[in-house]
Amino acid sequence: MKIACVINSLGSGGAERVITILAGGLARRGHQVSLSTFSTESPDFFPPPPGVARFTIPAPGACRWYDLPAQRRRLTQLRKALLEREPDVVISFIDVTNVLALAALPSGTPPVIACERIHPRYHALGAHWKLLRRLLYPRAARVVLQTAAALGWAAALRPRWPAAVIANPVPRPVFTEGAARPVFFNTPLTLAAMGRLAPQKGFDILLRCFAGLAPSFPGWGLSILGEGPERARLSRLAADLGLEGRVNFPGNVKRPADALKFADLFVLSSRYEGFPNALAEALACGVPAVSFACPSGPEEIIRHGENGLLVPPEDAGALAAALAELMSDAQKRRRMAARAPEICDRFSPDAFLDAWEKLLAEVHPA
Repeated sequence: MKIACVINSLGSGGAERVITILAGGLARRGHQVSLSTFSTESPDFFPPPPGVARFTIPAPGACRWYDLPAQRRRLTQLRKALLEREPDVVISFIDVTNVLALAALPSGTPPVIACERIHPRYHALGAHWKLLRRLLYPRAARVVLQTAAALGWAAALRPRWPAAVIANPVPRPVFTEGAARPVFFNTPLTLAAMGRLAPQKGFDILLRCFAGLAPSFPGWGLSILGEGPERARLSRLAADLGLEGRVNFPGNVKRPADALKFADLFVLSSRYEGFPNALAEALACGVPAVSFACPSGPEEIIRHGENGLLVPPEDAGALAAALAELMSDAQKRRRMAARAPEICDRFSPDAFLDAWEKLLAEVHPA
C-alpha cells in the first residue's frame, strides 16, 4: 500500500517520535511510505527512518486563520504535495495539520486518517480551528485517538467522528554502550521529569511540590528534560523558590533513555495528556513513577502500587505525599522498578503496527 504521512514538523515532541516509528514500521512491513512536513527552519530532531521518502511542503506550517490568501496557498501546496505521492491513504498527525489535510482533500480521495495526539476536550485549539475540526473530522476515514477515555468523549459528539483507538507504542530502550550518568544529574539521587516546557505539563506545580520536599530530602535533585516557551518563567520560579543547585533544565536530550536509566524516580505533573510518551519511556527504562491521574493516559500506563503511584489530577498535596513516600523508601522504588519495563509488553511496537495495518485494510480494502 502507498501511504503518505504528514505532520507539521519533525521537532522534538512525542507526536513526531510516534509518526517516525509508524512510518518506519510500515516501510519495514513492505508498504511504500512517504513522510512530509511543512517548510521549517528547524532541522529534524527525529531523522526519517530508513526506507521512508522524506519531503518538505513549500508552504508555512502556521499562519493566522484570517490570512485567507496564505491559507489558500497552504492548502494548494499541501494538496499538490500529497497527490504527487499518489497515495492509497493519507495519515495526518496533530489537530491543525489534520484540519488542513481534510480541507485540502475534500472529496475523501485518497482517504485521510486524522490522528489526535492529545485529549481533544482539554487542549485549547482556538475557536476557529475548533469549529473547523468539528465540521471536517466527520469527513475523515478514521479519527485515531489514543485512549478509551478520549474515545468515550468523542462518541457523544455530533456530527459523529469515525473514531478508533490505537495507543502509542513503547519500544524497548536501546542504551548507548558505556553511557555515563549525565552531568545534569548532579545530586546523589535524581527525580526526573520530561516534556515540553509549556503550561500543559504542570511543571510549575512540580516545582512548588519539590520546594516543599527539598529540605527533607537533601540528597535529591530535580531535572526537567525538554524545551519550550515556559523555560524563562520556570527558571525564575525555581530561583524564587530557592531551588538553585537542586533543579536544572538541561533542554532537549537526543537520547533520553541514556539519561532516564540513571534516574531514581520519574514524575508526570501534566494537567492533561493524550498518551504520555515520557511516562511510558521512563517506565521502559526501569524507573518507577509518580503521576497525576490526569484526563487520558496515565491510568492506562501506571498500575498503581506495582510500577508507580497515581494521585488525583492537579492535587499538589497528594503529589508531594506520593513523591515523599517513594523518595524515602529505596526498597519500594527497587520493587516498582523491577515491574516497570513490563510496559513494553503491554504496548509493543508489533501490536501497534498490527493495529495500524488492520485499520489501513478497513479504510482501503483493495
